[in-house]
Amino acid sequence: MQNPSFSLRRKIQMIFAVLTLLVLSIFFTVEIQANRSSIREEMEASHRISTQLLSRVGNTYTRQTLPDFAQFLQQTGRVRASEVSLIDDIGTVLYASPPPTYKAGRFAPDWYTALVAPQIRPTIIVLDGGKLRIAINPSRAVLDSWDDLKAILLSQGALFFIADVLVFWLVGRWLAPLDRIVRALRQMEAGEHQIRLPDLPGKEVGEMGRAFNRMAQAVEENLQVRQAGAEAQARLMAQRESTQMLNARIEDERAALARELHDELGQSLTAIRSIAKSLLQSPQIKTLGGSAEQAAQLLFDTAGTTSDAMHRMIPRLRPIQLEGMGLTDAVRDMVSDVQLKHSELRIALQFAQPLPALPDVLEISAFRIVQEALTNVVRHAGATQATILFTLDDDMLDILVADNGTAVATALLRAGHYGVRGMQERAESLGGSVRFTAASAGGLEVRVRLPLPAPAAEAAAQVAA
Repeated sequence: MQNPSFSLRRKIQMIFAVLTLLVLSIFFTVEIQANRSSIREEMEASHRISTQLLSRVGNTYTRQTLPDFAQFLQQTGRVRASEVSLIDDIGTVLYASPPPTYKAGRFAPDWYTALVAPQIRPTIIVLDGGKLRIAINPSRAVLDSWDDLKAILLSQGALFFIADVLVFWLVGRWLAPLDRIVRALRQMEAGEHQIRLPDLPGKEVGEMGRAFNRMAQAVEENLQVRQAGAEAQARLMAQRESTQMLNARIEDERAALARELHDELGQSLTAIRSIAKSLLQSPQIKTLGGSAEQAAQLLFDTAGTTSDAMHRMIPRLRPIQLEGMGLTDAVRDMVSDVQLKHSELRIALQFAQPLPALPDVLEISAFRIVQEALTNVVRHAGATQATILFTLDDDMLDILVADNGTAVATALLRAGHYGVRGMQERAESLGGSVRFTAASAGGLEVRVRLPLPAPAAEAAAQVAA
């Protein structure tokens, strides 16, 4: 579940609103301070003047004429921002200021009054036969300042509200291209990789749109490359499976042909040779003359030569060594056979680790590759020394066949000699590889890497441990 979040447009509007409130708060604070100072100054001046005037006038009246002073105050009327009371010695209020008529019935809020109204102590003037009490009443000044502040705040608030709406509208227009980019990204996320953006207004947004189009083009091309790679990989796997099936079929046909040669042709050649031998030992052959005896001898020799050639061919058609012996013993037997037939070639066979049990297809392919490499060494390299090394490397079987002959790797690969194609096809059908490089001592190195199936790899790991 995604965490809820505000859009950029909403965030900008909120920031502007907060700034508006901050500006209005600062303005309100400044106005409060100014109004407090102004009202206090006005109240002090008014109170000072009222006190001085009424004090001088009051001192002209005596106890007997104090009612006349009250009548004078009554005729004078209300003094602005002042509450005047005339009280005789016995506490009778002879005069009290009437309520204000200016903006009568209206008052500023109590909290505002508490903020701006000054605290000035009343003045008591002692007269002959009474006293005059003069106190300030800032309610009208406070109300005026409140009305002015309210008008200013309302006008400023309306102005800021209009500005906020205007900013919201402008930001919406400015961010509209970003919404298109977001929608395009979501379309790409949904799999529409062919989506492209038109030219967007604005320098930065336009560059973002062009960057998006470049990214979309790269993603689409990358997906096409991946798809092509997957298809090529599928074709390669199919080709490997086809090659494995073809190699297995060829091995089956070779085995069947070897059996047919051994069972059918071998018996026929043995029978022909037996008949020829019987003819040579028959007394009648002498009576037929030398040509008949020569023909019988030729038949006997030809049958023997053909039988020997057939017996040499059968192991190449089907490695008899692999049947019940395993790859290790089969390779050792093959090397011994080559060593006997070619005494001028010294072959060093090494197994870095004991080989685990391998599938038939892997054993046959490894045996055939080594057999073909040795055949090339014997027939074409002119070598006197050869090395065959089997190594287990994690889940890979590494085979090295090196000689000190005259074969050149580049010429070998360019011309396609020495069964290169067959060796490569066998290795690639199993997911392996064959590399031909120049040996350090001269000659050629054939490096083969064949992947081990999981059971064989686990067995190899246990052997290595």
